[in-house]
Amino acid sequence: MFQRILATLLLAALAPAVVPSAAAAPALQYQTVLGAGDVPLNVVAAGDPSKPAILLIHGIGQSHLSFENQLQAPLTDEFYVVSFDLRGHGNSGKPWGANDYRDSVNWAGDVAKIIQTLKLDRPVLLGWSYGTLVVADYVRHYGTAGIRGIELVGAYGGFTPPPPPAPPAIAEMMGRTRALQMSSSPADNAAAARGGARMLTARDMGEDWYNRATAISMMLPMYARKQMFDRKLANADLIPGIGVPVLLNVGVKDLSTPEAAARDLAAKLKSARVSVYADAGHSPFSEDPDRFNRELAEFARAAMAPAAVTPGKPKPAKPAKPLPAAVL
Repeated sequence: MFQRILATLLLAALAPAVVPSAAAAPALQYQTVLGAGDVPLNVVAAGDPSKPAILLIHGIGQSHLSFENQLQAPLTDEFYVVSFDLRGHGNSGKPWGANDYRDSVNWAGDVAKIIQTLKLDRPVLLGWSYGTLVVADYVRHYGTAGIRGIELVGAYGGFTPPPPPAPPAIAEMMGRTRALQMSSSPADNAAAARGGARMLTARDMGEDWYNRATAISMMLPMYARKQMFDRKLANADLIPGIGVPVLLNVGVKDLSTPEAAARDLAAKLKSARVSVYADAGHSPFSEDPDRFNRELAEFARAAMAPAAVTPGKPKPAKPAKPLPAAVL
């Protein structure tokens, strides 16, 4: 029964309605980059490598395909846009060790290896959801001298306190989803993946979109997901060392990104602004891609101006706090 369910999801995910035709598809360049500990990372790039670079980092349970609307023109006409599947995700390697996922140095090292291998010249780093934590990992271990800007989407990278508790009905649903995610039963994992896909957006994206997100979620092993949630992070101590521009994206219908927290964080940073999406949830880059791409391009241009950057280095870490349950 489970095999039939998964086969249906995979077939739906690969349907022509989801995958562009060969004539319309952007010119994506795939390669394997060895990340920290030589974990193979599935890396994709689009555009001219000689142009300014933007590196996109996806959230837990998804892949570089989350950024399908960013890995194409018009953004790639002006920028070299790069993304990858996080370790444990998509077509990247799935190591077994707990510290492969719990140690921030590995997440930071993956990003650093990609920047080094692709010879990205001080890219703008964009993190979505769990990817915002990976951005913070990079800043903790490498500082901001090697990047030009930071954009946080769908979470605040551990730079802010956890969001307030969700309403009881939503909290109960999230609790059930988490229990199914942590189950040893693949059928339970599939049910959680279906429910989790629906939580990625406020706007209805259509069955094909959700089916693909569900299938991709199933590519993250339960043991890796558990270690990712169990690691502890608190990154507010990094704020004084962030010397590059920051853009904070707020989906008003996303419980993970209360606007007040974004305003408070922006006030503590040297150069930051907040962009609010009134009708979006956790994935404004998918829900309103035209506006998102326009603002990303504007932010990247400004961040890459010579006067925009005052590189900084992180301070020693403070005692860690648990990872907020609302981070997807």
